[in-house]
Amino acid sequence: MPESVPEIGPLITVTVVSAWIIGGGLYWWLKRRGMARFERLEEADPKDTLRELKDEWKPRPEITIRTQTEYLPFLIEAIREVVDQGLGDDQVICLQERFEHSRAHETRRATFTVETGGCTDTLSLEWHRDDSDRIELRVRAAPRIIGALRKHRRKIPGAQPSKARG
Repeated sequence: MPESVPEIGPLITVTVVSAWIIGGGLYWWLKRRGMARFERLEEADPKDTLRELKDEWKPRPEITIRTQTEYLPFLIEAIREVVDQGLGDDQVICLQERFEHSRAHETRRATFTVETGGCTDTLSLEWHRDDSDRIELRVRAAPRIIGALRKHRRKIPGAQPSKARG
């Protein structure tokens, strides 16, 4: 007579249930451990945060040029020579029209996204016209653009030097 084979069904059931219990417990433990680590990361020391901001954030260089409006197209061309992308002909024409139509004692602004030296940066222009048709133009941009404007400012007849920051 053949020997009776023990039933394997209950053994498989016990193994599967045990695996589910162990897997669920392991999942719960890893999730709690991960959340505890995440919460510790959120609790950064304020001094560390301030130190990191001070190290990483640098003020953008800026230059201010006071000149007659007739020399502004030359300044824009000096910027375009340094800029790889982002200051097209249509934008320059629109900007020159805004220079011409600005009223005395009114501050106007224009901002462009440009690419220079492989880096994308913001070119911010702010100008103010006085009664004698002189414009004070403040430019905040990448150091490469500011350097080009410093060189070009020396070539402009009657341009008043002003303090440049950055």
